[in-house]
Parts: sequence; C-alpha cells; structure tokens
Amino acid sequence: MASGDAGRRTGMARWRGLAYVISMTPHPAPPPLSVRPAVALLPLAMILALGAMWGLAFSFSKMASNAGVHPLAYTFWQGLGAGTLVVVLGALRGARLRLDRAHLRYYFATGLLSIALPNVNLMTAIGHLPAGVIVLTIPFVPLITYALAVALKMERFDPLRLSGVLFGLAGLALIVLPRASLPDAEAAPWFLLALATPAFYAVGNVMAARLRPEGAASLPLAAGMLLAAAAILALPVFVSGVFFVPRFPPGGAEFGVAGQIVISSVAYILFFEVLRLAGPVYMSFTGYIVTLSGIAWGIVIFGERHSPWVWGAAALIFSGLLLVNLRRGAAGR
Repeated sequence: MASGDAGRRTGMARWRGLAYVISMTPHPAPPPLSVRPAVALLPLAMILALGAMWGLAFSFSKMASNAGVHPLAYTFWQGLGAGTLVVVLGALRGARLRLDRAHLRYYFATGLLSIALPNVNLMTAIGHLPAGVIVLTIPFVPLITYALAVALKMERFDPLRLSGVLFGLAGLALIVLPRASLPDAEAAPWFLLALATPAFYAVGNVMAARLRPEGAASLPLAAGMLLAAAAILALPVFVSGVFFVPRFPPGGAEFGVAGQIVISSVAYILFFEVLRLAGPVYMSFTGYIVTLSGIAWGIVIFGERHSPWVWGAAALIFSGLLLVNLRRGAAGR
C-alpha cells in the first residue's frame, strides 16, 4: 500500500512539472500556490500583459523573417540577448547560475528542445504564413503534452481530455485541408511544419520535468537554458555565414530581433511573478490570451484577414484547449 501511495505521489510530482507554459521559450514551473482574493487582481493584470506580449512576439518574428533574418541567427540573438538580461536579473535577486554537471545537462537539454529546435523551426515556417495563423499552433502544446504524459504513464487516461485533443486535430484539419482556408493554398505544408514547434515544446516540458535538479530555482534555470540555446546555435550560425549584424538606422530586421529580446526578458519577469502569486494552473490560461492577441496583432501590424475556415479552426482549437485545461484546473484546486 505504501509503495502504491509513493508511486502516485511521484506521478503527481512529475505531472506538476508539465504545467502549460505559452511562450517562445517554455520551461518548468514550481508547484501551484493558492490565489488570495486580496492579490487576485495583480496576477490577472500580469497574465493579460504577458499574453499580449507573447502574442506580439509572433509579429516580431514575422517582421524579422520578412526582413531576411535567418532563423538560426534570430534564435541565437534571442537566446543570447534574453539570457544575458535574465542572468543580470537573477544576479540582482541573488539567484546564482550554477555550472555543475546536473545543471549543465539541464541547460543544454532544455535549451535544445525548448528553444533552439522549436524556435528555428517556427522562424522557418513563419515567413510563409500569416502571424495570426501560426499562433494557432500554440494551443497544441498542452494537447501534445497530455498525449505524451498518458503514453509515458505520467497521467491517467481521461475521455474528456482526449476529446480536447480530438477537437484540436479537427481544427488542424480545417486549416490544412480546405484550399480556401489560407491566403495561399501552397502554405498548408508550412503550417504542418510549424506544428513541430509545439511538439518540441511538449517534449521539452517532459524532459525539463525529469531532469530538473532538485531544489533549483526557476530564474537561473531559465537563464541557463537561454544561454545554452545560444551556445548550441553559435557554431551553425557562424559556419553557415548567416550571422546577423544589426545596422543603424534600424529597420524591420533590427526591430524584430530587439523586440523579441525585450519581450522574452520582460515576459520572464512577469512569468515568475505570476507563478509566485498564483501558480501554474492559473498561469496556463495565458494560452488563451496569447492566441487571441497573436491574431489581433497580425491584423493590426500586417493587415491580415482570415477566412471563415481559419476562424472555425480557432474555435475548435480553443474548445480543445478548454477541455484539456478544465480537468487539470479542477485537479489543481
């Protein structure tokens, strides 16, 4: 009996590390904390700001892509710039970056799976898709994460949550199958390629939960992950000759890269504060705001217009996200 209880506790602890994180660089979260009524408005304001910024990040990525910044160079600058700023923040808060074997293994594993691979892939696809369409890949992170967790026996099978995954797949079909769903019918394969990004994020979440050093603080782990991603990409960037050198006066390329660095850095601050005040279950609802704001920013900045097929897909994907999150939210209370 004691052995069974211990196994259930271990499974629950692992699953807590898979809390849904919508960002360009997702990472593991600490166990949930209760939200006191007196401070409930503060995390609400924070997730609204956070979702708006992360949604804007897709437009910055498209801006840089349209200006010719190579995906490798863009992701390298994102890791190096945001990682440096988060290191400084951590130093100011007394959170030291540790460099022992366990931490280095964590930095490079999560840096590869949660930043380098998904963001290079996203930047490769975003040049061929509207920003408001590619943001619809983000809700697939919790859908894929749940499917992986069930496969690895880290979460129990739940018919309601499985229906959420099926809703997401139905939304995917509405985007890639009808020829009138996208501005260019040839763009459908690029959306399928973009779906590799949430798959990488989901695998990265699982790896982060399993490899996280005991007692490690989230802020230095995030900084190490970002800098490790930059280190992984440094050689490919310089060997392939695609290194991006900012110029003056700045143009779309510079604004796109700088905007992503600033958003990644500020978003980390808000992210950690929301987790501290309200926990990861509350944090997971940022995904709705990211998707809506990403579509809105694409309309405002690029004048994007979407077909009824895309709006129908968005409704199905949102429904799937709601079904997956509702059950987890009930478990987290």
